[in-house]
Amino acid sequence: MALPNGTLLREGRYQVQRLLARGGFGFVYLTRDTVTDRQVVLKELIPVLVNDTEVLRRFVREGRAMQRLSHPHIARVDAMFKDSGNHYIVIEYLPGDALSERVGRGRKLDLSQAALIGVALCDALVYMHQRGITHCDLNPSNVLFDSQGRPKMVDLGIAHVSDSFVHRSWYTQRNITMGTVFYMAPEQLDGVRDDPRVDMYALAAMLYEMLSGRPYLDFGLASTPSAQAENIRRVHQEAPAPIPEVPPQVNEVILRALAKHPDDRYPDVAHFRQQLIRALFPHLPPDKGISLVAPFRSVTESRPGALDTADWPRWIWVALVVMNLIVMIAFAVLLLGSL
Repeated sequence: MALPNGTLLREGRYQVQRLLARGGFGFVYLTRDTVTDRQVVLKELIPVLVNDTEVLRRFVREGRAMQRLSHPHIARVDAMFKDSGNHYIVIEYLPGDALSERVGRGRKLDLSQAALIGVALCDALVYMHQRGITHCDLNPSNVLFDSQGRPKMVDLGIAHVSDSFVHRSWYTQRNITMGTVFYMAPEQLDGVRDDPRVDMYALAAMLYEMLSGRPYLDFGLASTPSAQAENIRRVHQEAPAPIPEVPPQVNEVILRALAKHPDDRYPDVAHFRQQLIRALFPHLPPDKGISLVAPFRSVTESRPGALDTADWPRWIWVALVVMNLIVMIAFAVLLLGSL
C-alpha cells in the first residue's frame, strides 16, 4: 500500500505530497524536503518485497550506483535511507514529462530535436560505461526532462554494475531476461546484461522511434510470456527498414547500431556518438564539439500571454535598437526647441 499524503519520513525531513507512479518494485512519490524547502522524488521499495533478498539488493545497488554518478544527463541521487523497516532513495525532481509522452503512436520529433536528445544520451552512456555501469533498460519512459528541457536518464533498477565500481560482488544471472521489449537487444533474451552494446542498441531503437513515430520492428502482442518470448525471437530476425524522410547517412548510423549481432555494431557508444554527430552535422569540423542547447522549453516556466523573445531573429533586435535611437533623437530635438 502506498504511503498517505503528508507522511513524514527520516525524523520529519521528508514529507510525502502525492504518489507519482508505481513500478514493478517500488512506489515513487513527489516529496518535500523540509530542510532545503524544495521538491524531490522519493522512491520506496514496495513493503512486501523488503524481505526478498535479491530485490532488496537490486534496489540498494541502484541507489549506490546512482549516488556515485554526476552527469548533466543522469538524474542525481541525493541520499539513501531506511525508515520503519523500509528503504528509500531520494532523487532530484524533474518537472518535465517523459520522452515516452512525446514519441510513439505516430508522434515523432524533428531531426534537430532527436539529434540533441540522442547525443545527450550518448554522452551519459559513455560516462556510465566508463564507470562500469550498463543501464540494461534504456527506453523512452526512463528519460525525463528537467525545467530547462534537458533530458536525463533515470531508473537503474536492473542495471549491471561491475565489481570494480561498487567494490563488492554483485552476481549477475545470465539466464534471466530483463528489459523492455521494444528496446531490448537480441542477446538480452539470453540474459546478457554486462555488455554496454545493449545500451547502444536501445538508444538506436529510441532514435528510430523519435524520428519515425513507431518502433523499428512490429513486435505485436502475445497471450502468454512464452509466446511473447518466441514472438520476440522471431521478430528479432527481421531487419528494420530505413526511416522515411531521414538523411541516408543518419539512417546508416542508426541501422548499424541496431545490428542483430553485437560485433556488427559500433565497438562502443563513444564510436556510435562520433558517427552520429558526423551524420547529423556534416558541416561541423571534426575536432569541434557541439553545444547541447535545451531542445524543449519548460512548460512550468512559461506564462500565458507572455512573449518569448529568445527565438526572435536578429533583424528584429536591430530594428528595435534603431527605432529606440530615432525616438530618443526626436525627443532631444523637441526638448532643445522648447528651451
